[in-house]
Amino acid sequence: MTAVPGTSAGAGAGEPARPVGLGWAPAGPAGIDPSVREVVEQIVRAVRDGNGAAIRTLLADLAAVADTAVLLYLRDRLYATQ
Repeated sequence: MTAVPGTSAGAGAGEPARPVGLGWAPAGPAGIDPSVREVVEQIVRAVRDGNGAAIRTLLADLAAVADTAVLLYLRDRLYATQ
């Protein structure tokens, strides 16, 4: 199979192609500290549980260490299906 630029490597005939890198990755993007990834996962759980106090606290913690890659990872995790 010939890879099509901008699609996942596993997309075959009849399968919907999706942009590379938008799937959920349990390990998170390379270069993000594991402890920061854990804070992101805690935020995702708090959002899904509707725990506003925890969300505010965790976002304040994340703001101290977050860069663009971390914020994009948080966004991806929040939009990922459960």
